[in-house]
Amino acid sequence: MTWRRDGTLQVLVRRSKTDQCGNGRVSFTSRRSARMVDDWLTYRGMHITPLFCPIYRGKAINRELTDMVVRRLIRNSAEKAGFDRSIAFAFSGHSMRVGAAQDLLSAGHNTAAIMRAGGWKSMDVLARYLEHAEFNVWA
Repeated sequence: MTWRRDGTLQVLVRRSKTDQCGNGRVSFTSRRSARMVDDWLTYRGMHITPLFCPIYRGKAINRELTDMVVRRLIRNSAEKAGFDRSIAFAFSGHSMRVGAAQDLLSAGHNTAAIMRAGGWKSMDVLARYLEHAEFNVWA
C-alpha cells in the first residue's frame, strides 16, 4: 500500500483468482476507505504483520484471517443488519464484490471503470455480476 497525496491508497494486489502467476495489478481506494485503513492500522498496531488479522478479546492476533473467519464475520454482520438467518447464510466475501460492482453501476460509472476497479478482464464476467442490478437507463 502506498498513501497518495489525494488521501487515497494505491494498492498492489499481488495475486488473485484470475492471476495465479502473481503478475499483480494496481488498485485504488476511496478517501473513506483509506481513512478506515488508517484507523484500523492504529488499532491493530504496527507489531502485527498481516494487514488484516483476527481480534481476540479486543487484541489483534499476529496471523492472517482465513476465508472461514471472513465468511463468518460477513454472515454475522448480515444478521445484525436484520437479514433473516437463512438469507444471511447465503452471504460471502464474493457478495461484497457483486454488491460493489452493482453500486458502481448505480452511481453512474461506466463498465470500463467498473472493470478496472474490480479487476475484471472480461465484459461477459462483469455482465453476470451486473445482471440483477437495479439500474434504469430510462430514468
